[in-house]
Amino acid sequence: MKKTFVCGLIMILGLTALSAGDVATFVDKGFSEDGKYYVFGQYGKTDKKFQGWAELYQVDIAANDYTDNGVFKTKPSAVTADKNGRDVFEALEGKSFYYFKDLKCEPANLDHVLYILDDVNKTGTDEIVFKDFRSADLDNADVYHIRLYPTVNGSGKNARSSFYIMLEKRDANGEVIMSRKIGNPGINRKGVTNYKIERIFCDKSERNLIFVIEKMMEDDTGTSIRYMIEAAQF
Repeated sequence: MKKTFVCGLIMILGLTALSAGDVATFVDKGFSEDGKYYVFGQYGKTDKKFQGWAELYQVDIAANDYTDNGVFKTKPSAVTADKNGRDVFEALEGKSFYYFKDLKCEPANLDHVLYILDDVNKTGTDEIVFKDFRSADLDNADVYHIRLYPTVNGSGKNARSSFYIMLEKRDANGEVIMSRKIGNPGINRKGVTNYKIERIFCDKSERNLIFVIEKMMEDDTGTSIRYMIEAAQF
């Protein structure tokens, strides 16, 4: 199973490298030691002006929201022109080091990676299915069924969209024993025309679940890919 996840991740990285346009690189900084927060970053270079940019986010897992002081950004500008996105990100890490260091973040290990998108042709609404990772008997384990439901009004840069994720836990007979809606469908995002669940993982306590969401965004410069997080607690 671990080899499958690693191969899937390599495929993702390869496909990303081949894609045209402004495609962000996702950075898993990890879960805080106390399990209350998850920290991630992303970086890249704009497609036409070749300006580097970088972002860091602290997510309050219980609230499923960014913390007020835990968002750091370096926007693309003349100052970052021709700078590598990774270099811009490392500089941002340096500026935010003292804020994040006490969190003692640790990325999820492969044992806690539950899903990785391994096919770029999959739609954002395809169902994701996996067995209960906390079960001692995987042959008779309950099964999780996950599906993302988007709502998109308009098109291109004028589009406005939202989504939510439905998580169902079913027993061996297919009966639903738990159902939960994750995310806020009341939040409308301008210019976002598609969403996909890119990966799912949990922390070592197996109580905190993270969904990495790929967003397709459109504006006057073209199409770009960015990432966001949805968090849930068992």
